[in-house]
Amino acid sequence: MKVKTERTESTSTIIPTRPGIQLSNCKKGGVGKTLLSKLKAAYCLESGLDFYAVDADRQESFLKAYPEFALPTRFSELDKNLKIPDRILDLALEKLVLVDLPGNVEEAFNHWLRSSDILEAAIDLGVEIQNWYLLDDSTECYEGFLRTLELLEDNAQHILVRNLGRCEEWESFERFITPELISEYKFKVIDLPKLRFDTATTVYKNALSFTEARRYSEFSTAQLAGLRGYLRRVYTVLDSAGFNVESLRIS
Repeated sequence: MKVKTERTESTSTIIPTRPGIQLSNCKKGGVGKTLLSKLKAAYCLESGLDFYAVDADRQESFLKAYPEFALPTRFSELDKNLKIPDRILDLALEKLVLVDLPGNVEEAFNHWLRSSDILEAAIDLGVEIQNWYLLDDSTECYEGFLRTLELLEDNAQHILVRNLGRCEEWESFERFITPELISEYKFKVIDLPKLRFDTATTVYKNALSFTEARRYSEFSTAQLAGLRGYLRRVYTVLDSAGFNVESLRIS
């Protein structure tokens, strides 16, 4: 399937990006993986960065928001059709690939990594893998992240994302994420800002991209202003984790 690359933004120059795979990851559903993927795509479009988007979720929320840039894929141990997700590595040889993983795909995704020697192949091919792991304050999220660390080790860069839209109290964080663990794996911890509830609900229910949301006629002036401020805060947070033009473009 050919992914269209024409831009709908005002940016006229497309900036080539370094080979890379960035995962929006978490075993648990509903923690904000697709939100993070859509925010990254919005930043790339506004900045002129070239990218592919891959939606591995059967709901295809990422694909529906960015149909001109995204393509679907599936992870399944049952059909053994590993060539379907293999396209991710093929695409990553050309440019940055944003991968939106669904919840409860951990075993199948890990099966693909191991069966296809994806981690070793990525290193050999110069494709950087980043694991952006979304959190609420549940034990399920923390334990899933620790398993991911054990599997990927230092073959990927890890960014732990605390979604403030899902959780504001982080009582369990220091019990699972210790300074020693952060030091050992050298991963970053960032806080994804909270979007106003009614705005977030409309964006989700209508499968809006953030480009569309900026122009959505049913939003009030206050909602549109709040959305612009929200995106500025998000882009600052992403920048602190190395998701910016200078880090992503080909030198």
